[in-house]
Amino acid sequence: MIRAAFAAGLLFAGVGEIAAAPEVFQVEPEASSAQFAVTHFGVFKQRGRFGGTQGTIIFDATQQSGSIELVIDATSIDTGWHARDAWLRGEDMFDVAHYPVVQFRSTKLVFDKARLTGIAGLLTLHGVTRSIELKVERMECGSETGAREGCGAGAVSTIRRSQFGMDYALGLVGDEVELSLQVTAHRRPQ
Repeated sequence: MIRAAFAAGLLFAGVGEIAAAPEVFQVEPEASSAQFAVTHFGVFKQRGRFGGTQGTIIFDATQQSGSIELVIDATSIDTGWHARDAWLRGEDMFDVAHYPVVQFRSTKLVFDKARLTGIAGLLTLHGVTRSIELKVERMECGSETGAREGCGAGAVSTIRRSQFGMDYALGLVGDEVELSLQVTAHRRPQ
């Protein structure tokens, strides 16, 4: 299952302290990434990452509402071994020639009082869209030097790659994939 740490959703947990009206945050691709882990041969855990995570977060702390849209560049997969990365980009796995991005779009934000604790949404991977739920694990907001306001967040979820049509080598490569998104976003100037 993909353990999705979609940090973007977490961004909203602390935004209530910064803003009282709907605010728009832009995800910083250079400071955000999606990591994953999957077992192979039933024993070893392989980790990797995707660079190039982009998106927009709209959040209204007062109304406890908003939306999150993330786009992850599937062609940027990096496990630390070029031959494996090339295979993962190929037809057997991500098939990035046909599916160059992974997308997430929230459908509901879940709060415990003023704190964002979960995000329900739609994940599109390998051309298949499925509902998933993300658990918000971390969320911090504040101002950087120069008074630029932003947030950093992380969220997790678990999915099975076979549910997204990625069933090649299921006996060798695990079906459960942990995905962790760590997102940094800054408030868009108005």
